[in-house]
Amino acid sequence: MIRGIPLVLRDMVEYLDRNGLQQQGLFRLSGSVLRTRQLRLRWDQGERVDLDHEADVTTVASLLKLFLRELPVPIVPDPHRKELVLSLTGHTDESGLNQRLKENLSLLPDTNILSYLIHFLSRVAAHSQSNHMPLENLAPIFGPCIFQ
Repeated sequence: MIRGIPLVLRDMVEYLDRNGLQQQGLFRLSGSVLRTRQLRLRWDQGERVDLDHEADVTTVASLLKLFLRELPVPIVPDPHRKELVLSLTGHTDESGLNQRLKENLSLLPDTNILSYLIHFLSRVAAHSQSNHMPLENLAPIFGPCIFQ
């Protein structure tokens, strides 16, 4: 881990930053199921995988979704999840919503990967002209991973 972010997560995000931000349908297209299983098995056995030489964008995107779904501890742990969801309701103005979100996000553990993931997904959405993945398309894919 580097600053609370698992190395495997960093490897996948950095690979997708370099190679996938322009990929049309990033996270919508599925990678090879066999290749995804093989790479995951190697990571599970403690091997370091060179994604630049052993994978492609759709496989790494599939691996990232799988990794997030199978985290032993949810990205937003249960007591914080309820508060965070509550903070999203009942606001008539954007500044109140933003303030409440900031307060709740600041309560998450320092090693939480939510901020890292959100920054990455923001970079993906910034390229939505080419990858067709604006926030509206990313939310249904990653929302369940975050709020499992």
